[in-house]
Amino acid sequence: METHTWEGTLAGWLETNGIDYTAQETQPISVTVNGQALPLDQWATQNLAPLDLVEIRPLPHGGIFKGLANIIGGLFNAVFGWLFPRGGGDDTGTPEQGRQLGAAEGKANRAKLGEVVPELAGRFRRYPDYLTPPRRHFVNRREQWLEFLACVGPGQYQILDDEVKVGDTPFSSLGADGEYQIFEPGADLSGVSMHEHWHTVAEVGGTSSGTAGLELSTEVGNRVNADPTSYSFSGLQVDRTSGAFPPAWGALTLVTIEYPRSYAITTQSEVIGGSLTSISEFEGYFGHLDVTPSSKIAMGPRGAAVEYTIHSAVAVGAGVYKVRLTTFSGEPPTEVPVLLPPSPSQTLMFGSPVLRTIGMMADTSMTLQGPLTFETATVSGATIVFAGGRVYGEWTSEFVACPGNEISTAFEVDVFFPGGLAYINEDGSLSGRSIDIEIQYRDIAGGARTTMQRSYSDNTLDQIGVTERINISAMNAAFRVRRVSAEGTETNVRDTAHWYGLKSRLRTRTSYPNWTTMSTKLRSGGRLAAQSENQINIVATRILPTLLPDGTWSAPQPTRDISAFLRYIDHSIGYTDANLDMEELQRLQAIWASRGETMDHVFDLTTVKEAMNVTLGAGMAELTVSDGLIRPVRDDVRTQFEHSYSPQNMTGSLRRTFRARRHDDPDGVEVEYTDDETWTQQTVVCALPGSQRLKLEKVKLQGVTDRTRAWRIGMRRARINRYRNWEYQFDAEMDALNSEYLSYVPLFDGIPGYGQSALLERIEAVGGGAMLHVSEPLKWEAGQSHVVAYRRPDGTLAGPWPAAPGIDDYSVIADVPQPWPVVTLKMEPPHVYFGTAERWAFPALITDIKPQGMESASVTATNYDVRVYADDDNFPSD
Repeated sequence: METHTWEGTLAGWLETNGIDYTAQETQPISVTVNGQALPLDQWATQNLAPLDLVEIRPLPHGGIFKGLANIIGGLFNAVFGWLFPRGGGDDTGTPEQGRQLGAAEGKANRAKLGEVVPELAGRFRRYPDYLTPPRRHFVNRREQWLEFLACVGPGQYQILDDEVKVGDTPFSSLGADGEYQIFEPGADLSGVSMHEHWHTVAEVGGTSSGTAGLELSTEVGNRVNADPTSYSFSGLQVDRTSGAFPPAWGALTLVTIEYPRSYAITTQSEVIGGSLTSISEFEGYFGHLDVTPSSKIAMGPRGAAVEYTIHSAVAVGAGVYKVRLTTFSGEPPTEVPVLLPPSPSQTLMFGSPVLRTIGMMADTSMTLQGPLTFETATVSGATIVFAGGRVYGEWTSEFVACPGNEISTAFEVDVFFPGGLAYINEDGSLSGRSIDIEIQYRDIAGGARTTMQRSYSDNTLDQIGVTERINISAMNAAFRVRRVSAEGTETNVRDTAHWYGLKSRLRTRTSYPNWTTMSTKLRSGGRLAAQSENQINIVATRILPTLLPDGTWSAPQPTRDISAFLRYIDHSIGYTDANLDMEELQRLQAIWASRGETMDHVFDLTTVKEAMNVTLGAGMAELTVSDGLIRPVRDDVRTQFEHSYSPQNMTGSLRRTFRARRHDDPDGVEVEYTDDETWTQQTVVCALPGSQRLKLEKVKLQGVTDRTRAWRIGMRRARINRYRNWEYQFDAEMDALNSEYLSYVPLFDGIPGYGQSALLERIEAVGGGAMLHVSEPLKWEAGQSHVVAYRRPDGTLAGPWPAAPGIDDYSVIADVPQPWPVVTLKMEPPHVYFGTAERWAFPALITDIKPQGMESASVTATNYDVRVYADDDNFPSD
């Protein structure tokens, strides 16, 4: 939390800090005042009151750094001041609190709705994020393909063909079973089917019972008809007087009907076979049968009916005939008349085995296909039994194809046959098998259902699938499916069917101006393990301008340079090169290049500050801001002191604190890093000679993918733990602001046995050297070499040089090069430092400077020890 003195509106405060928030089309920050959201339209009107708690939080939009945009860039200096506060100089690992910094080290492709787009630096493996949902569809009955469009990341990349893989297998090894294409930012994707957004309905697909989809079956029990006490017949229509017909019946279902009617039986005489003989004549309703002479007719109940031949039929009314029947017996067959006892009214059943086809179906009525019709009457004792033909399975549940209020004109229904589609003959050969299904859809906004029928035939035991594309007028349609053919119950029948998928094509984009994208198409099914279908990964190298030795920037090219990505972050938040300390960056780039130190990482959720620190940490450097410039600082071997601090310019005493090693202190460092060969997390143990490695400090290193570099950074950490054990604190006037983070400075105190400080009163030439006259008596130690140095007007140190005694205790002789320091009343006299060559000063690195008002500052430093850098050029032994 920070305190700022301000009177006025938030807009006024932003403007004072050089931030034009009105230039932003979408604000990348949210603001709350005392826990209540401050709307954008009130930024310029609502005054902030004293002690108001104002929270400004960045929002994720687009790339990580783009999302922070100019506002966070403007706050960069306003919030962090001239020097970033640091807890120490060695924190290149993972931050300790919050989810501030995260590597996008996911092991699978996934959709990241509403999240930031990861930023790739240098060379790293990346699982591109879905831009369109994976779409599975059958291009033919044996081939199912998976396709999608994915985001590689903001900007441009070099991606080599052999570094685009499915799992660990290069695409090139898949042959015709896989293909991909990389598109530059802004490319037109309208000609690529993978850009289409196909929404897959999650409710349709694999089930908890283990089936690949929703089973389309026809239960045998659903075909059985429970007859009522009577049916009402009228022409082709049959109505139940109670109950309902089986749900498996419908159009093209075959039934047989026992239709008992009353017939008058008389005995007639007729010449048959050349002889006059007696024959029965049946008079009654025969309109439901074919009574053409010589045609067959069955008399009797179902299962016990006897087949006869129509000898003659004479119509006497609507459907009423006088019919004479014969049969044939003997060899050769001889026609024999059918003769029954006469009766004025005999109930008989004719045609009970005749197959009749249902034309239309309702719950309690059916309409048969003609032309044969039934007499209008309510008939008791009539029965109707399923006899084959089309069987209707139960409708699946109805599923809405589009999410929310979306509408579509294109839908896909996938049907899958897990056991193939065939009939297995006794000799093992295959015969064809066919099934039919019905697909119904309706607009959920209102309207009738539309029914579509599809038939499938094949003779294979291989799994097959079909994708039905349905193009209709725009709507949010709800679909349901059912089987309309009998399911085989024999073991030699393969005709199981599943509703495998339901998809709708939604509105989509045909171009992504700022992102590199990747289209992927894979043949799935039995050609690729399902767990690999979301394992599409690439190793990409970022394309950025690189820093040249003359301080200019090259054209964009594949690069892993630390300086290139640091500049990219800088420009992404609205800064320019003018906001970078280019001189220092150029110096460090030369060091990084010579040592092979690169930045290789994928950023996910992070902040600008942390991203810059991770980037610089890959080169053993850290981020500071100096005089308004972003300045990288590398902790390295030092040979030249910068500004000096002694009792002459301290406002209090130098406080020294030694931290002794404790029994529970780590005696080594275990560094976890991502290996650029396997792209897995590896560890390397870093320990000084003599370490028992009983307790290791865990460091998760980001931005480094090389074992040797990880070891060197770990050894640097281990040596810091061992050798940086002194902390110095002192107060000084505002000249303390001459120093910066990790400035290499000499510190002095008045403790006997250590260096002394005094003011220079005058300087004169002596025998080719100089004699310095100082304000304090100098103490010489017998048998020791001594040195002397002085402080220049700008506060930096000159010297030290070997020293010899002067004419008295207040003078010293040294070979001081010209120009010599000037002693004048116009400015503070130069400070002179004196002591033994080994203990003349405390070499230190500044770690923190905190201004105390407008006149003083509090300074914290740690001891400088060259042993910290002893392994910077070494190699791990194992």
